[in-house]
Amino acid sequence: MSQVLDGSNQSYQNAIDLQDEFSYKPVPPTAVVGLALGLLSFIALFGIIGVGIAVFGIIVSLFSIFSIKRSAGELGGKTVALAAIVLSTFFLITGISYQSFVYAHEVPEGYHRLNFTSDISAKDFVEKDGVSRVNPDVMSWDKKNIFLKGYMYPTRQTKNLKSFILVKDNGQCCFGGQPDAKDMILVEMQDDKSADFYAGLVSVSGEFQAEAPTTAGDLKPVYQLKGTHFEQARTAY
Repeated sequence: MSQVLDGSNQSYQNAIDLQDEFSYKPVPPTAVVGLALGLLSFIALFGIIGVGIAVFGIIVSLFSIFSIKRSAGELGGKTVALAAIVLSTFFLITGISYQSFVYAHEVPEGYHRLNFTSDISAKDFVEKDGVSRVNPDVMSWDKKNIFLKGYMYPTRQTKNLKSFILVKDNGQCCFGGQPDAKDMILVEMQDDKSADFYAGLVSVSGEFQAEAPTTAGDLKPVYQLKGTHFEQARTAY
């Protein structure tokens, strides 16, 4: 009798296993990719790239849900896709909120935010009486406290720099060559302040001098900044 019961239980278990095998629904790859993007989108808290990843994760996940619905029950993974949307949306909102907060509070009190490219380097020198002069728009910031971001031109010294060249983009600092005069600023840290070399984007504040001809090795910048604040940039814009 026991053997009959054991045989019946085994047959029942085999039937369940067979049913599970045939009831399995494949999950579309887009659902898995969307979940991975949702997890990765946490970097939206640290930069604009993460925001793009979060948006892309939402789009991919929505597409996977659309595919699941169109499959008439042949595809599974709806829960995975929904979880991916929740993750991407959460990090998108929190990332934008956090980055906006940091952007609004990263400029020291009493300083004006300038964009290195549009407010300085894009302003060509002007000719007056046969002499090349600083653009009037740039001159308007002379002897004013400004805040801007750029890249440090590499030097042999990397620690406790009292002065360094700030250029507008990493193409100029990382691939050599002579930056244009209006694309670089000589930063001279004031008092006991100094800076350590950093290959990424940095933020610098200080008194801007629009006409301060000087040299720094083989470079001859026109603009100068009396640096009072220096740090790795908190935001990329």
